[in-house]
Amino acid sequence: MNRRFWAPAVWRIPAFYFFHFFGVGVTLPFLNVYYHSVGITAAQLGYLNAAARISTSLVPPLAGALADRLRRCREIMLVCVAVSSLAALSFWWRGGFWFFLVLIILYSACRGAIGPIAENVSLRQIEASGGEYGRLRWWGSLGFIVAALVVGRLIEVHSISLMFPVLFVSGMFLMGVVGTFPGEWEGTQSDFRGNLEELLKNKPLINFFCAAVLAAVSSGPFGLYFSIYLGQLGSSALIIGLAWTVGVVSEIFFLWFAGSIQNRIGLKGMIATGIFALALRWEFTTWTTNISALIAIQALHGLTFGIYHVGAIQFVDQMSGKAIKNTGQALYNAATFGLGSTVGVLLAGWLLPSLGFIVLMHLSAILALIAGVWFVVSTNIRPAKPPAPSGS
Repeated sequence: MNRRFWAPAVWRIPAFYFFHFFGVGVTLPFLNVYYHSVGITAAQLGYLNAAARISTSLVPPLAGALADRLRRCREIMLVCVAVSSLAALSFWWRGGFWFFLVLIILYSACRGAIGPIAENVSLRQIEASGGEYGRLRWWGSLGFIVAALVVGRLIEVHSISLMFPVLFVSGMFLMGVVGTFPGEWEGTQSDFRGNLEELLKNKPLINFFCAAVLAAVSSGPFGLYFSIYLGQLGSSALIIGLAWTVGVVSEIFFLWFAGSIQNRIGLKGMIATGIFALALRWEFTTWTTNISALIAIQALHGLTFGIYHVGAIQFVDQMSGKAIKNTGQALYNAATFGLGSTVGVLLAGWLLPSLGFIVLMHLSAILALIAGVWFVVSTNIRPAKPPAPSGS
């Protein structure tokens, strides 16, 4: 039993998710706060966030296609982790807008390329040895929580710039984990072009991508300004980290039970629930300025990401041929975290000075509602094979 526990096939995916999303837990709550602290304007903030998401749109599909064609997931991931870690450390030397722009493009392009390939590796491991995706993915949520709380405390005691050495060290741990990944998965097929053509003609998947892009656009104002908004209401860095942490704790709960939820409502029900909960989350955020209430509202993240993400990842995998599993996940990543988020943060950066955060959140709620209706009406999903029991 002990020997099996220490086998790489048992711990490498949980460890990957932990350290990869540890990095997200450092940047998501605090990077915009750092930009704001060194004099970046609202418009420049929008440009920096948009640049990060544009690079996430362009590079991951190329990396995914390369991984599928060359069957070299591990090597591609190692290069991306190394470059992103060095870019993160370079932020420690404070610069201006253009310096930050170059670094965030490098960092986001490489970190964005890692995730979709790892999702495919995770799903293939589940196929080979059983288990549930949600119960592997929740380790990433745990990593996010640890990072948000630890870095929040470091910022309180020392300086916000210490987030960058922490990000670099976590990247080194991530590189060690990725080094244990298999170089190639058995059973990979060679019909890359044929599978890709089928994917790009798949109407249910295209309709889902359209709804997912709208939902991602609706997230722009929140991702861009929520931490700053909490700060303006009098929250400390530790409280800001706690606000993000509450959402991720909720995410962990729903990830753990995602298999049971999937058996009850199916993949379409999971995705629809997540999108409609997104509309509620944005609207509820406008109803109060009470810090405790705003923190409590973030518990909806368990639905807007935890349930939604499990359904989305498995649906995309279901729609992707065997030769393009990495490419399928990368295209989903590019459509949502890339294209949709880019448009969302650009619009938020441009409109924030004239409309304000609250009006933008009302508009976000309406957009998310439209995305949910679009998805429900236009997309049919065949029932997925129930996930194998955890530990099988």
